[in-house]
Amino acid sequence: MPAESALHAATWMAYGATVSAWGDDTADAFGQDLSNSRTVARQDLMRVAANLSRFEPVFMLVDSNADKVQATAYLEAIVAQKSAKDRFHDAVDGSGRIYLGAGKSSADLPAIRTHPITLVIQHINDLWTRDTAPVFAIDPEGRLHGVDLNFNCWGQLPLTTGLPGWRKDPEKTRNGVIDQPIDGDRHVAKAVNRYVRTPEVSTWLTMEGGGLEVNGSGLGIACESSIINDNRNPGKSKTQIEAELRRVLGVEKMLWLPGVKGEELTDWHIDFTARFTSPSDLLVAFDTNFEPEDQRNQKALAAAVDQINALSGDEKARYLGSAAATLKVHTLPVPDQAKVFKAFAARNAPSTTERGLEEFIHTSAAGYIGYYEANGCVIMAQCGDAERDRQAHETVQRLHPDRVVIQITSDGIASGGGTIHCATQQQPAA
Repeated sequence: MPAESALHAATWMAYGATVSAWGDDTADAFGQDLSNSRTVARQDLMRVAANLSRFEPVFMLVDSNADKVQATAYLEAIVAQKSAKDRFHDAVDGSGRIYLGAGKSSADLPAIRTHPITLVIQHINDLWTRDTAPVFAIDPEGRLHGVDLNFNCWGQLPLTTGLPGWRKDPEKTRNGVIDQPIDGDRHVAKAVNRYVRTPEVSTWLTMEGGGLEVNGSGLGIACESSIINDNRNPGKSKTQIEAELRRVLGVEKMLWLPGVKGEELTDWHIDFTARFTSPSDLLVAFDTNFEPEDQRNQKALAAAVDQINALSGDEKARYLGSAAATLKVHTLPVPDQAKVFKAFAARNAPSTTERGLEEFIHTSAAGYIGYYEANGCVIMAQCGDAERDRQAHETVQRLHPDRVVIQITSDGIASGGGTIHCATQQQPAA
């Protein structure tokens, strides 16, 4: 599995947030927010696709012809810059205007649709192609393959891989996590493989693309809570799971964090905590609103990094790219959620903040770590905490010196519990 920073042939997205997935309940604050956020999320999806198309082709799955018409209309509005969110500003100020860094402007970017945005009709439910689309890998002869990771709604629906002992986690239900239909999403991986004409790699492993980050040199990082879990891989040990990750994705050495089980839908995906920015650089963000008080994930990460840095020179050359390299950890800020809440309310109509602040904090995914690396660019969130937005942009830009970092709003996507990264899946150039 190449690193996300490797050359892409395209990005896959889905024009989801359908009523089947996000519901139409307006009786309570959260239901009203989801209903309102559907519109904002769909505009965000086209905003992400539009900016990606400056640098690489985008394939967007749409559930129906009506959705295709709506997506096209949103795209045209973005091109015409009808919203402030699609205009540029030389500073971040909470308004949501696009920010490229000090002294940069739209003149520094190729035009939208420099590369095509292709809308593909395919039955879908939600927008999280990071989890529903195939994870692509390249074999020793350089041929592209698509790995179907048996999406089962983040452990909410029975397995189809034949593993006995599947168990839904009752803690999720107690924490208010609601099952959603995946009659379309469970077939996305196979549909994309057919479209790309890639051979499919079958596996008993059940997980999601957002649950694994790789550096492209055989090193991976994941949370135990979202993979070593009876709601995905019952009866399978860490050793067995590592062997299967090696077989289907070429991940030869794993760093494991405990994660957080049962608190939210995904059982805590690693891509909301840690991302490789090079074979020897790891960018992390620990949100105190979710990290356990004993800081078990931070401690586990520190211990794992120490183990990597204690490897022999030959092993470091293999996994980090140089015998003299060390795995370096960099930190992203976490936005002030009270400022984010206020910004979301001010810049979105219909409102996405009928929830109270505490419920908003624990059901939205406003943060910076969920960015997406594409050819020549990084697309990242602008959350509404102006100072930390700027700090986060500077950090991501420093770690991606050869790419332009485009900071845009993704309020609707965040309101639905995900990030730009969750809404994208790279197709490597084989």
